[in-house]
Amino acid sequence: MSRHDRAMERLDALLAGFAAQEPLPGLAVGIVAPDGVFARGYGIRDAGTGEPVDEHTLFHLASVSKPLVATAVMQLAEQGRLNLDAPASDCVPYFKLADGREREVTIRDLLSHTSGMPDEEDFQWDSPEDDEGSLERYVRALAARSLDRNPGEEHAYSNIGFELLGDVIAKVSGMSFEAYMREHVLRPAGMEESTFLLAEVPASQLAAPHILGVPEGRYGPQKSLVFPYHRAHGPSSTLYMNAVDSCRLMLAYLKPEQAAEGKGLLEEGSQGEMWGTRVGLGYGDWLDGIALGWFTGAYQGRRAVSHTGQDTGFRSYLVLLPEAGLGVTLMMNGDYVGLKVLMKGILDLLLGEGTGEVQRNLAHYLTGIALSGGIDAAWDEYRQILHDGVERYAVSADDFSYIAYPLEENGYAGEALQVLELGLRLFPESEHLRERLRDSVQKMNP
Repeated sequence: MSRHDRAMERLDALLAGFAAQEPLPGLAVGIVAPDGVFARGYGIRDAGTGEPVDEHTLFHLASVSKPLVATAVMQLAEQGRLNLDAPASDCVPYFKLADGREREVTIRDLLSHTSGMPDEEDFQWDSPEDDEGSLERYVRALAARSLDRNPGEEHAYSNIGFELLGDVIAKVSGMSFEAYMREHVLRPAGMEESTFLLAEVPASQLAAPHILGVPEGRYGPQKSLVFPYHRAHGPSSTLYMNAVDSCRLMLAYLKPEQAAEGKGLLEEGSQGEMWGTRVGLGYGDWLDGIALGWFTGAYQGRRAVSHTGQDTGFRSYLVLLPEAGLGVTLMMNGDYVGLKVLMKGILDLLLGEGTGEVQRNLAHYLTGIALSGGIDAAWDEYRQILHDGVERYAVSADDFSYIAYPLEENGYAGEALQVLELGLRLFPESEHLRERLRDSVQKMNP
């Protein structure tokens, strides 16, 4: 067995273990390494049918859509069809703001979330529009909004800004946003099954969204009644991609000579400009700064560029280590299990610095026991874990709050209270959990 095959075997064991130990529905993984690629699926794509995820299952990538939008904008800048430092309204004249400051909003600031634009609070997933005019209508409706801060002064994440960029792409190219992305980003990268249009996704390949619940008394995934799609939010959120195509995308950035057309999506200088840090964020690892449509940072001493995504029922993660020739894409059809610990486990293994194991989330594990057998049973298990060694678990008091909130929102208020009570039993010094418990009790007993 070759070294690559052994590494892929260890990766498969790591990923299968994570999918089995966490209460998630399904997971797909694409990996580009110096000596090969890896694309595989785990778990189920639909809790109602039990159909398995495979490497061709298409996931909603949420905000991992944004790096591709940035790539499209940089292509148009390369061709001299737009100026990154010009106002977006040069390309979209009907873009107006209530405070009259639309001319201050540049394309470069939109890409780096330094434009001062507000963020979206309601994506209207429950009342979607799917006609081609929805994006322009959305941009025209921004005339009722105002800037939150002065452009160029600080980072403030704005999905609205990327919807505007999507309309810039459409108007400059003379094509619909989705058509441009298909013809100039997805297909040139060899991504034959990916799309930004939900209508183009075969139902037999689509992963269903899942939220956290206790369906039929079982703690874990519950199929969401709402699918996160609205065509006006295509630029910020609606890339549909699978593990196979994710590898093709990463090759286009990391190893252009191995990409579908034997070249990258951008000229080397444009890609470097896109990945150049504009603002420091201080979040650490691969989220330490912001560039143009990408987060920047480092991991294990190696430069990193990345993006994460989360919408109703889905999470995603993309991390590239350009100098190491490594790229990893994670796609999950659940919105309540964190993926950072898995990403670190994969990268450590690929870099030869990992154990091949990923810590289990203690809060999820004990919550499952508490909701089926009671808090005392979960406490007894916790004491046994402490005796045996807690190193195999990711331990955080905040995780209990992160679990309680979606349970409460999804109609399981009583179960949410149990989670908070369990968390306080483990972490009696946590004022945050104590406050959350008081708030939850008041909601149940106004």
